[in-house]
Amino acid sequence: MSEPEFAIFADPSATLTLADIIGGDANFRPVKNHGIPAQFTTDAVWLRVTISSEKTMRAVMALTPTFVEFVDIYAADERPGLSVADFAHFGLGAGRPLSDDALSGFEDAVALELGAGIPKVIYIRAASPNVMMMLNVRFYQPRDYLMHKALVSTVGGAVIGCMALLLVTQLMLYRSDPDPLYLFLALSTISAAAYHMGSLGYARLLFSEGGRGNDLFLAFFSSFGLLAGAMTTMRAFDLTSPRHWMYWVCVISGAVGLVSTLSIFVGLNLYTAPVRNIFILACVTLAAIYGLVTIRPGDWASYLRAAAFLVLWVGMTVMLLYYWNVPGLPDWASKGYAIACLLEALLLTAMLSWRLRAAHHLNSALQEKALQAARSAGQRAAEMVEIRTAELAEAKRTAEAALEAELQQQKNQVRFMEVISHQYRTPLASIRSSVDTMELGLRDDDKANHLRIARIRRGIARLVEVLEINLERSRVQGLALEPEATATPVSMIVLDAARRSRDLMPDATITVDITEDAVGAAICVDADMVNLALVNLLENAVKYSGPTGNGSVMLSVEIVGGNVRIAVEDQGIGIPSDEIGKVLQARVRGSNTSRIKGTGMGLSLVSRIATAHAAAIDIESVEGGGTIVMLSFPIAQAGASLESRA
Repeated sequence: MSEPEFAIFADPSATLTLADIIGGDANFRPVKNHGIPAQFTTDAVWLRVTISSEKTMRAVMALTPTFVEFVDIYAADERPGLSVADFAHFGLGAGRPLSDDALSGFEDAVALELGAGIPKVIYIRAASPNVMMMLNVRFYQPRDYLMHKALVSTVGGAVIGCMALLLVTQLMLYRSDPDPLYLFLALSTISAAAYHMGSLGYARLLFSEGGRGNDLFLAFFSSFGLLAGAMTTMRAFDLTSPRHWMYWVCVISGAVGLVSTLSIFVGLNLYTAPVRNIFILACVTLAAIYGLVTIRPGDWASYLRAAAFLVLWVGMTVMLLYYWNVPGLPDWASKGYAIACLLEALLLTAMLSWRLRAAHHLNSALQEKALQAARSAGQRAAEMVEIRTAELAEAKRTAEAALEAELQQQKNQVRFMEVISHQYRTPLASIRSSVDTMELGLRDDDKANHLRIARIRRGIARLVEVLEINLERSRVQGLALEPEATATPVSMIVLDAARRSRDLMPDATITVDITEDAVGAAICVDADMVNLALVNLLENAVKYSGPTGNGSVMLSVEIVGGNVRIAVEDQGIGIPSDEIGKVLQARVRGSNTSRIKGTGMGLSLVSRIATAHAAAIDIESVEGGGTIVMLSFPIAQAGASLESRA
């Protein structure tokens, strides 16, 4: 066979027929390409091919790739006055059902009879309004075509088989090492394998009746491949910072891939595909350059990564040159991108395996170091435990000694108060007796001396009450607070506390208010302890009312919610709102009491007594507006005791 001659003509209207073409309506221009270069167009493109042979022979004309939608082949022996009836017609293309005239369903190829010395003229009309338009035309002798198909099928099948094995490997590696890069690689592998199957014509098995199925299949996986490739590139280079320019290359490429993928389903593929292909080439080129720039000496993972993207760039470049009908490229060049995708996935998988191996070695080294550190730490910890145990034992002995000393001090304090009380009682009793004797010798009309005798008696009573109160306080302030509870009328406890407080503070105005329903109520308490708590509250109320000029104090009892509530209310300086919860602690006083003498033990003692009786204590206070302290006790039932309530 002689070298075929090619001429090309574009029909923007896509309406010209063979009759128009041979009638002279087409202005063909010679081209050196063996077909129609890659382009995105809605035009119909006519290709005129002229071929001759010195001897009669059969030939096979093969057209690749197989995704062009409509291909019409008209062939006839060249002679003057050719008409449409002289041409044999073959209707091929992915948009039509599989043709009985074609030699293979996986490739648009037809058999031709070449006469000796008689040129054969062939008109090829191609239309591809939804996907890329391109055709490469090759002529083979039947035997050579068989070898060509065997080679292409073998290589194509091997590539797909390797991709399938690689996909399984990536998924298995992901199970052992859940790095997202394995999933991105798996998506890229699926996209490349599907696109490769489509370019080999295998997708025609799924869409044997033609239509747009094959177009959508190829366009989808081509666009989705850009999205998956962008994610793979981003993860392979660990691009997490938006400050890096390569990060934005991947983000923009992924966005273009996503938009292109979605545009396929609304019929815009012909407009978005050129942009998509530009971004694929740009992303792969920049990734290859960046891979070379980021090689780190001694880091084999960086070498494998750079090689992966460099191989991908070479494969894509070879495929694009083939699509552009650059002379001298073999047919397998159309599969360059698919083969490069396979090699890229292999190299990136190897890179991950290398990283995993390096991480394993590093982990082993760190574990050994950690084990040694743990042993040292364990030994040190054992030594520290011995030291701390000895220190704790010493601290325990010191604490026990201090506690014993404190208990002894408290016992001594109680004994001291008992001695003081006893020692003062005898002379006070003598003074009281002498005063009584003196009063007997006074005349009834000696009112001045009778008043003096009354004041002496009140002073003696007040002194005795002070001694009794302080003795009770010293006993209650010990570590052990064990009330002896009996059912006692609350009115008796309240009235006694008011009396004692008036004896202690004769100038104070203490008003008692007991509601009618509370008069006969009883509470199960240690009456002396509750009495002491009320005396403390009344003392506080009188003391902190003095600075305001209003010393009136109210002691009230009422039944609230099944409980007996005893309240002491004053119109004194009050407590700051943020300090109310703190004043129940020992030795804590309000911040506004600095000019008033006190120890901060009164409310603490009241709180301890309330806790010992399982009673509730509540404080309502407004700074500068007075304070109400309330103690709530359950009403005693017949036979009740403090233990039964606890």
